[in-house]
Amino acid sequence: MIWGFLFICLFMVSMRTRFSLFSPVVLFLLFFILAISLSIPYHYLMPKEWKFAIARLDYISDKKFWKTINVFGHMLVYFCVGVIFYKYIFSVRKNTPISLDLKIKLPNFNTNFLLGASAFIILLDIVLVSVTYGKGIFFRPTYHPEFGTLVTMVMEYALLFLIFFGGVLYKEQKFISLIIMLFVVTLCIGFGSRMATIYLMIYLFTIFVLYVKKQQRKYFILFLFPGILIFFGYNISLRFNGDEGHGLIPYLLLPFKDPMAIIENTFFNIYYTLIFGVYATCRTLLKYPDGYKYLITSLNPAPGSMTDWYVQYKRLRINHYAPYAGIGEIFSFPYIAAVFYIFIGLFFAHSERTIHKLLTNRDFVGGFILFLLTAAFIPYSFEYNLRSAVRFVYYAMIFMIILRFFPRIKLKN
Repeated sequence: MIWGFLFICLFMVSMRTRFSLFSPVVLFLLFFILAISLSIPYHYLMPKEWKFAIARLDYISDKKFWKTINVFGHMLVYFCVGVIFYKYIFSVRKNTPISLDLKIKLPNFNTNFLLGASAFIILLDIVLVSVTYGKGIFFRPTYHPEFGTLVTMVMEYALLFLIFFGGVLYKEQKFISLIIMLFVVTLCIGFGSRMATIYLMIYLFTIFVLYVKKQQRKYFILFLFPGILIFFGYNISLRFNGDEGHGLIPYLLLPFKDPMAIIENTFFNIYYTLIFGVYATCRTLLKYPDGYKYLITSLNPAPGSMTDWYVQYKRLRINHYAPYAGIGEIFSFPYIAAVFYIFIGLFFAHSERTIHKLLTNRDFVGGFILFLLTAAFIPYSFEYNLRSAVRFVYYAMIFMIILRFFPRIKLKN
């Protein structure tokens, strides 16, 4: 019944939505339909001994599996209802095709200033790593040592600025630009963080937008995409390297000790990205604590330090490495889940409309940032705590307000 209704909803959405890689609505639907489509053959056809089975989550009965799949079906229906309501009530027609010719004209910058700022950030990160990780950055017995989240946030934002500066410097200071990229990626590998891949993609995207000629961009993407996919597979496996220890040294030795692990980890990355969340959702639905206090805190837009999140989050985990899944958290309260995902559908439809206007008016920076903030909700709700996912909705809302008050980066016509 729910799947027939979903088919009708998808048809109605398609009547008002043009396929676009920059449509958060399309991305949401494609991601979860693909996740469902891959999870079913994985569950039934993959031999038990071949399954990745993080925390043995994959070993569930067919009844529990289909109960979880039906949760995803309901989620997609609620989401589509929100999209349909927005697009039909506000008479939103199909967007016209967008021709993206990225020619960003950066404000004049002083190369020496960027070099000095980069050197300062590198020194700052070295100091912070010395204070927090110490020698543990090279070798430690556990994946993630305990220290303040403020320090982590400072390091993450500092590295974000540093990798962007490195990309901007690529044309004038290629060698230093590559050194900056290697420093950031190596440091994140030492953390065992998937941000190594994210920062590498930011670096390459900055170069792609600023310096790669239009006729070369297709080859740039075709050449780098397989490498990024394999690197991400390696990157994501670091936290599960418990037998060999943790830290930069064992992480860097991993591909040399077992080269086939890179290929295996690439397939593991596909599993972790598109399938694991289904089983994490099932476990969350079974084990989520009673009461509304966890849900209220998860939806609270206030910073964690102003709530009791840092007390609660320890109970909202499958194990030390894997948190509960946001979809499972919200669907522990079915009626609230219906209202929540109808709202998400409304929000994604509005965000899509805003992104289209920004890109049509050649405000590429604003359009891309809003797209990334909105789209980040999708994987985070699939794999991480609900609070981690909804914060991107709040960030996107705040960014829409900011767009009204800050000038745009000028673009060539």
